[in-house]
Amino acid sequence: MTLKFLQLFKKDDFQEALDGLSIAISPSLLKFLNINLNEPVYVCLAKRNVQVAVQTHSLEKQDIVFSTDLEKSLLLPKEIDTFLIPYFNKNQLIHLGPVIGILTEINDDKKEIIFPSIQHLCKELTEELTQIGGFFYLFGLQNVQEDKMNGYFFHHNTWNRLDFPYPHVIYNRLHSRKADSSTAFLKLKKLLEEKDIPIFNSRFFSKDETYQLLNKSATMHKHLPLTKQLTYQNFISMLTFPLLYVKPVHGSQGRNIIHIEHLNNGFTATISSGKRKGKTKLFSDEEKLWKWLEGYAKRRSYICQQGIDFLKSQERSLDFRILCHKNYQGNWTITSIVARIAQKNAIVANLAQGAEMQPAKVVLHELLTTEKAVQKIEELKALALEIAAILSENTDGYLGELGIDIGMDKQGHLWVIEVNSKPSKKLEEHIEKTRPSTKALLEYFIALSFSPCLKEISEDE
Repeated sequence: MTLKFLQLFKKDDFQEALDGLSIAISPSLLKFLNINLNEPVYVCLAKRNVQVAVQTHSLEKQDIVFSTDLEKSLLLPKEIDTFLIPYFNKNQLIHLGPVIGILTEINDDKKEIIFPSIQHLCKELTEELTQIGGFFYLFGLQNVQEDKMNGYFFHHNTWNRLDFPYPHVIYNRLHSRKADSSTAFLKLKKLLEEKDIPIFNSRFFSKDETYQLLNKSATMHKHLPLTKQLTYQNFISMLTFPLLYVKPVHGSQGRNIIHIEHLNNGFTATISSGKRKGKTKLFSDEEKLWKWLEGYAKRRSYICQQGIDFLKSQERSLDFRILCHKNYQGNWTITSIVARIAQKNAIVANLAQGAEMQPAKVVLHELLTTEKAVQKIEELKALALEIAAILSENTDGYLGELGIDIGMDKQGHLWVIEVNSKPSKKLEEHIEKTRPSTKALLEYFIALSFSPCLKEISEDE
């Protein structure tokens, strides 16, 4: 089912002449919306619903004028002048949107508010929504109030603090796992459930959880390196592999990963980040190696994972990041595929650890024949879509995007490295045009924002 939209443009014509909570529209728009003036009429901005008086004037069909009192009652920022409304109209309601809330960490005490990790995303969203209609705002867990949100609105390259209505949809961009499991966040999720407001990508995946979920699928077994919780018994049993990775269960950005290699005279261990980044330690036997690892394992949970001898680019570690997004129909699609090439002698290919990014097609064409490169791109896409489908089917709540990291061994076989439910938004900031990933997010925002209208259509049919 496809829902069509009409753009409405807010005008200031004779606004001062409108009294109380009222709007002015043209007779043609009144007819288009199938509104009966003998019955109560409502304007709805996200979750804020206000009964209004309606005046008809000789405006353009797509124009609407709000009284000053109505703008205040709706908590509508003065700067917003374009909206989408669904063609389908019911219950005498003019449904304006989309209104998008982005949840992130905010320090309200700072004089200058900046959001470096999502600054470029916010710039893109502002540009796109200015053309499409609707708006977004940022808020923190501390900004949630009983009947409204207090947050930040981006205008003229400045963040302005305002009160807003509860949004249609919330995009979770909390970067802290601690915040994601906090009492404040759990309280917010419960409140959103009561208000029927979807929040998507509402939590991080842990590495062991991802492995367990994917391992239930018979078709995924051949793509999963053997992964176990790091215990002494598990570690010793996995030393039969020539290469191992020890990773924090809740780690991210390639930090604190330990690369262990089996040599004839013992073992080497190399860590991916911190003061010891890239430095190799030599151990003469497995007991000494385990004693050293225990220092890490006592502080946090780790997994032990079979290492794969991946194909390299110019003798540098290589993997592929596939971005997947749900589209308007709720189906997973591939948004982009990039190759990540590690720094020389680095053990991981994460951008946060200095890796560089190149188009996957370019890198694969350098490493393989043209025919095999094209085939491998299709295999990467198919595997990523299968992973996204499995995880979304076995995860509570909404998943709207995933960053899936896949490596390829020297025989061309694909292996799942990691799945990230909150992929970085700092990629490709040098590109001036709006990224496909941002456009895909907008499509999902709009789908979730107007999903009640879609439900009503289905029920009527």
